[in-house]
Amino acid sequence: MREAIELLTKSRRNDLASDLHRIFKTINFEDLEIMRSSEADRIADAILEAESIADLTETIKRLARLMKIAHCTVHVVTEGSPGSFTTKVLTTYPEEWITLYVNRRYYFVDPVVQAGKNSTQSFFWDSLDCSGAIVRSFWREAEANGVGSAGYTIPITTEHGDKLALSVCSTDDAATFREKLSYHESDLFNLGVFTAEAFCNLASERRPASFEPTDDQLLVLQAISIGIEEAELENRDYQYGSFATLKRSICRLFRTKTLAQAAVLAAKIGLLENAPLTKADILAASDRPQSDCVVVPPNAVSLRRLVRARTIQQMPGEAEAQAAV
Repeated sequence: MREAIELLTKSRRNDLASDLHRIFKTINFEDLEIMRSSEADRIADAILEAESIADLTETIKRLARLMKIAHCTVHVVTEGSPGSFTTKVLTTYPEEWITLYVNRRYYFVDPVVQAGKNSTQSFFWDSLDCSGAIVRSFWREAEANGVGSAGYTIPITTEHGDKLALSVCSTDDAATFREKLSYHESDLFNLGVFTAEAFCNLASERRPASFEPTDDQLLVLQAISIGIEEAELENRDYQYGSFATLKRSICRLFRTKTLAQAAVLAAKIGLLENAPLTKADILAASDRPQSDCVVVPPNAVSLRRLVRARTIQQMPGEAEAQAAV
């Protein structure tokens, strides 16, 4: 633009040069995002206007078609706040591959996932170590299900501390894929940032960084975490309020739909380690038995068994020493 202003000035078109200079001064070039294609520009608008996960799914399908690649995926690498995301992966992969991926626990094998955790820079998949037999088997299964091994991943860290990644892949060979991507790489980065922001807004529930549950709430969460049914908890006594009131307050505090989800989140962030003691946790050394205890007085048979067990557990030579005494 500066060159255009200079050319207009040299051509004595000072009026146009002045207008263009004024426009130049009003533009913030740091915030200006210019796409290389008009379709990429339209996709960017669609991403920012997406109101649901379904809308965002359609935009990544459009992105895959624009780049003429097989698939596009947005996935959570690490969460800034545990349990924040209700959906962790958004993808165009076929249902058959998703089922196989989950059932065979390929998450622990997938080299792209492992590289995404450790990398802050974009990377091509053909640069990853795929020498292991398990990894080679993983890629064979992926290619058999239409997921190519030629791919590219952009790690993105959000303002909330979440780390996401936008990945695209192709069934082309690595060289052909790199050539395709070279034209769209700058657009893909910008669209990846927009997609990550939209995904965070639509697929996550922003929870507070810290929680301060009451003793009653902690007792309920601890009980749920060890498998006690809600029906049993309804019959218990609490310091403040009923079980129904506690249930609502817990779900509101943790921003979950169920007590089970809240208990999982509480366990993840270590809250259940601070759960208060209950009377059932304490055994008092009292002469008076507890009301719910059955006391069996000792008899001759039980005493003989105790003596016999003690004799068996004696160290070698101990019985002889006692006999000598």
